[in-house]
Amino acid sequence: MTDKSLSVQSKAKPKICAIDLEEEVVEALRATGLYCFSGTLGSLVEVPNLGRRDSHPCLLNSSFPPNLHEYDIVIVDLKDRESIKYIESEHTHKSFKGSSKTLLLSSYPETVFDPRPLSSSILGEELKQFFSDSTLIIVFCSSDETCEYHPIEVTRNSFEERGSVKHSLYDFIPLLKEICNSKVGLKTMVLDVRKEMKSFLTKYNESFIYKVVFRHPTMWLQKEGKNVKRQDFVPLLVNSNDQIVGFIDLSLNSSVVLAFPQLQNRKKDFLLELIDELLPGLFPEIFPYSEQFSWVSLESYFLPNQADLLAKKVKLEDEYKSALMEIENDIEENHAQYKFLHNLITETGDLLVKAVEELFIWFGFKSILNMDETNPEIKEEDLQVPLENGLLVIEVKGIGGTSKDSECSQISKIKYRRAKERNSFDVFALYIVNHQRYTPPSERRNPPFSEQQIADAQSDGRGLLTTYEIFRLYFHIEEGFITKEEARLSLLEHGLVQFKPVKSHLIGYPLEVHHKGQVVILNVFNLALHNGSSIIVCNGEVWFRVKVLEIKLNDEIVESVSEGEIGMKLSRGVLKTSELWLEDASVDVT
Repeated sequence: MTDKSLSVQSKAKPKICAIDLEEEVVEALRATGLYCFSGTLGSLVEVPNLGRRDSHPCLLNSSFPPNLHEYDIVIVDLKDRESIKYIESEHTHKSFKGSSKTLLLSSYPETVFDPRPLSSSILGEELKQFFSDSTLIIVFCSSDETCEYHPIEVTRNSFEERGSVKHSLYDFIPLLKEICNSKVGLKTMVLDVRKEMKSFLTKYNESFIYKVVFRHPTMWLQKEGKNVKRQDFVPLLVNSNDQIVGFIDLSLNSSVVLAFPQLQNRKKDFLLELIDELLPGLFPEIFPYSEQFSWVSLESYFLPNQADLLAKKVKLEDEYKSALMEIENDIEENHAQYKFLHNLITETGDLLVKAVEELFIWFGFKSILNMDETNPEIKEEDLQVPLENGLLVIEVKGIGGTSKDSECSQISKIKYRRAKERNSFDVFALYIVNHQRYTPPSERRNPPFSEQQIADAQSDGRGLLTTYEIFRLYFHIEEGFITKEEARLSLLEHGLVQFKPVKSHLIGYPLEVHHKGQVVILNVFNLALHNGSSIIVCNGEVWFRVKVLEIKLNDEIVESVSEGEIGMKLSRGVLKTSELWLEDASVDVT
């Protein structure tokens, strides 16, 4: 037994060098007990070469382990990377020995310096020792990039250009550079390869996106006098034109190269399953230290009943996928049905007006006129809502900030114009705004109207309202806190329109709160309050129900009370600023 085999058997897990693999994936590999070095070919750099005379020195920002030859697996992800800003201090040698040094010069018109192709060439030199052992290279392929570099030699007194060199993103494995061409697509097909590999790839096939295709390499047969396809190159995946997009290459001495397309959102699961379950069985010479004996999962070594159980598993997975697809369809239909609610708090223009119209129809208003649809030439109110006792005119706006005085009051002019046309003062006016629409509604200024704007609206006999308020109103109605009829009446109020459970009885605010809000002290007057009563709690934007668990009057527990200062224990904590409403006794809150 050689020293090499002894050293291999002593390893508990393979050592992995991950080049440009997402940190989430690296951490997932480490979590399984694998040693994983996180390296990089480097980040693209935005160089401020704005004019013809502009140029900036650049240094490579790659990172590889110094003992790469001692690793067992190298994973290289060639996905597109975001660029970083040029910082001069990061492209200057902090310490240097010798009388001259070499830098790379990025000059106008280049504005993005890509270090990856040159770093790929350097990685290729490091890998030459790597190839001499039984090792594995896994590549997630992407579009090829070829860059021209301009090295300069800097001395004490001058600098001198050293010509130019070109490098490819695939320089780290010469074969890939020779046979690849950039091409993008989504449709891939798994070829008829070894059963375990085919099953594995089929599982992830819908997630592949290829950005490069490969030609099958050939070799010259002297006796036959012709080129033939190499047998040690095994295509795994092809696109709709039968071009290779994934393969295994067995030509690098005892090392193996596996090339795959990019994966959308499933790279972590793909790699974990590939390394932990598939590769030890396919390449035992690379995984002699695997603790999994994964070859026992091959069909040749199935245990009794295993085939039937696996068939049941496949059936369940198919049923799950079918059920999941059905739920996804239901989610899409539900989203389409209720999209108007999201439009209320995101949109502007016609989409916002349409969302308000749809909600008002749900409130129970009949025969609403969308004026932009019926009279697009007339730019006045957006909606007219016929009422039993008159007409409601509505102006709807979606804005990035808050409303100006003129925007709030514009609806007044329309109100009086319609009243004059009808020869009646039965016209109600409402201004509805989706304000600060780029900010989450709960973080907006609510309400967004100044005290003066509210006072002016009360004086002019018009209402002010936000789309977020009616968005929440929808759910308050659904939860039974307020009825559609109550909502329709509230929409006709003057000043700041507010919705309250008006058919319930207002208790007021707690005088004191104790025990995390579950015990409150308050005054009641002319109310029939009982143990078990239901109370609606209005905490600003959040409404909920609580149940009365215990009532104390004059330090004595009582079953009911109608007036006085009482203590009350509730099923859920409230705030001192909570508004409390006694709900109808017919409502069940259990």
